[in-house]
Amino acid sequence: MPSDLSRLVNALGLIAVDTVLVLAFVDQLWFRDLPCPLCILQRAGFIAAGFGLALNLLFGPRPSHYGVMILGASMGAAMSMHQILLHIVPGTGSFGNPILGLHLYTWAFIA
Repeated sequence: MPSDLSRLVNALGLIAVDTVLVLAFVDQLWFRDLPCPLCILQRAGFIAAGFGLALNLLFGPRPSHYGVMILGASMGAAMSMHQILLHIVPGTGSFGNPILGLHLYTWAFIA
């Protein structure tokens, strides 16, 4: 039974990661904004985390799969925090349009 719960949690996590990536691409194409290099690195972190989740779904949970997820999520979070800190100073501007008051790099750090 724990295996079924593990598969469900991994599947829901993969759906969440895929949703974040699809929304980022829709925002990019809809507003015709090219992502900055830090945004691309954040997306790479989401892809790595999703890859680890997909490995768990295909081959079962293993510590190495969780390592891929942790590494990808940590890299993405570091890039998001770096971009937040670059734009936190008043008057330095920001990148992209805010969604619900926060920019996409802030949402990426929260996710």
